[in-house]
Amino acid sequence: MDEKLATVLGMSISYIFSLAGMIFAWIYYRRHKKVDKKEV
Repeated sequence: MDEKLATVLGMSISYIFSLAGMIFAWIYYRRHKKVDKKEV
């Protein structure tokens, strides 16, 4: 049971981190796109 729990927990943590990374990258990209449009 502990091994299963550790596997599920590890998968959940890696999924959450990858999702957070994608969201952060998307926000960073949108912010820079807006800045470029304002400057031009």
